[in-house]
Amino acid sequence: MEVCEDETLPTTGEEAREVVVKDALERTRQNDDDAMLSPKTDANSNDVDTPGGTMKSLDDSTENLPILADTEAQSAFPDVYHVTNLDNQERIRVYTEDILGDCRPDQIAVHFAQYVLSHIEPAGWRAVWRSSTGTTETTGAFDVLVEVDDVRPEDLNASVHIVTPFLCDRPEVQQASVESLLASRDYMLPLTELWPLYDENYDHGKTALVIEHIRFFYDNLWRPWDEDDEEDYSFILRHLGPRLMLYHDLHTGAVPPSTTEQYHATLALYRQRLVELDKFEDRMGAADSDSELDSNDVLECARRHEELDALKRSIQVMENPMMRQTICFRAGTAGPGVPKGPRPDGERVTHLISDKLTVGMVTDLCLPAETTLQYHTSLQVALDNTFEGDTVLLFPGRHVLTQPVKLCDPITIRGVGNPDDVTVEIMVAMMQFAVLCSSFHVTMSNLTLQASCLGSTVHVTCGWTKLEKCRVKCGGRVGVKVQPKAMLTMMQCEVTGATQRGIDLEAGCEAELVDNVIHGHGSGPAPVYVSEPAAIRVQALKPSPDSPDDLPPPLVLKHNRIGPNAAYGLQVLVDQMEHCRLEMSPDTPKEDVLRHDFAWIVTEGNMFVDNALGDVEICPSIETINFD
Repeated sequence: MEVCEDETLPTTGEEAREVVVKDALERTRQNDDDAMLSPKTDANSNDVDTPGGTMKSLDDSTENLPILADTEAQSAFPDVYHVTNLDNQERIRVYTEDILGDCRPDQIAVHFAQYVLSHIEPAGWRAVWRSSTGTTETTGAFDVLVEVDDVRPEDLNASVHIVTPFLCDRPEVQQASVESLLASRDYMLPLTELWPLYDENYDHGKTALVIEHIRFFYDNLWRPWDEDDEEDYSFILRHLGPRLMLYHDLHTGAVPPSTTEQYHATLALYRQRLVELDKFEDRMGAADSDSELDSNDVLECARRHEELDALKRSIQVMENPMMRQTICFRAGTAGPGVPKGPRPDGERVTHLISDKLTVGMVTDLCLPAETTLQYHTSLQVALDNTFEGDTVLLFPGRHVLTQPVKLCDPITIRGVGNPDDVTVEIMVAMMQFAVLCSSFHVTMSNLTLQASCLGSTVHVTCGWTKLEKCRVKCGGRVGVKVQPKAMLTMMQCEVTGATQRGIDLEAGCEAELVDNVIHGHGSGPAPVYVSEPAAIRVQALKPSPDSPDDLPPPLVLKHNRIGPNAAYGLQVLVDQMEHCRLEMSPDTPKEDVLRHDFAWIVTEGNMFVDNALGDVEICPSIETINFD
């Protein structure tokens, strides 16, 4: 970890603080020209580290706060304090000497409360409330000008009211809706969502710096499981150094961008799953008051705890600098694997997977007498021993895998009995996919796929993949993704739970979706660079001039139920809308929103139900893709 070396400074007393502040202010002034090239003064900025010097703590006068003020670019909205030039060495000093000392993790909240009580103005200062998805789940994030009436150090909150006249960065957001939202929260907001207004006299500069220290700590150094850690050790000695080093590496390019993205996505997913678990356990507690606990609920609760533990371990691995580059993402970023081909003797085997196997179980399968059988208690062992043409039969139970599945040989995987009773759980929290299909023919049927991963639960890179009577419970951004020149057939399946897209069909792929239920997508946190969430996203092809007119339709949608989703039902990305046509059956709900007829999409009898962003969205894509 690289840190900036300080100049020789006095080490004690108010004189030291004054010299340090003036030194930091002078360096900030020397870099004013550079800072103004990319001003960070509005509430949408949360950068705190910039080149040009080291910001030190403020003395009581707070007259020397390094901030950047933009007086022209943000004239429609007040400027806020933007604290700059805080290096890791100074952060360590503040958290060690001023706030935490050698306290245990479960004592941190008390120490921050004391810090706030001693250093933040209790009332009378104005700020921009930069809302988060956690406080504005239904309306989306926005900025509103508020005034603080009271600060509550014990929970790091502040009581506020809206400033008159009402000022918001989103014109469509009405004051009444913001008032209603604040009233539902008793007008209490987290201090970390407040950005004090800039003033030339630095009247509220110290408050801005204190909030920045709180915001940085809980955004970058605190982990959700720290709160329940009652072990007797110093948080500073065990965690501060490694986590600051991780932050430094993530923000200086020492860690590859893909790894950085996956780390942040995993941390966000952990927080989301933790909230879901808390709600689930609350429902179990309410049910327990009247009757005995349902055994299925107990098993589901245990499964969710296991998923959280796996995510936690993945995050902790990243804090170890030795393991950061060598362990994470190796499997997730590897290629599709190498096909084994047929067995040397040409024989095809049927693999039976169960904790135990009886004669009756085998008899009930009604297999041909000449079938060659192999019995396994582990699905992973069975997959490792499959060759081209093999069949894998899964008996009811929970089959857990801890590494991604790469299906590069043509095989069939089928559940025996009710699909709800045959669960394949793939726990690969830091990976970009759970199941990778790259064979010319893979079939999965009559089972439940449940995955905790960052990207796609099922990722079809090439060949033909068929899903029939499957439930796909997604744990990442995408449920089923199909790349160009790959084919997907999905019949009588249910796809649910993706944070961004249930089914993602890239330009150049072919897909047939019949009698499926696609719901529960689009409710998770999204990177800023992705498009709006959708249950089904289709990227359109621009036909080349010499392409034949009788090409088969690459996309067939028939008798699917799409919704409810916190997203679009169907999103079509087109590069040149005049080249495309979309035909929907007359009984499709909200027929009038479809203004273009895409000959390459065939639809019949689909039902759109309660899609929050709209049933169908047609919008331009980012790039133009042609037939090869």
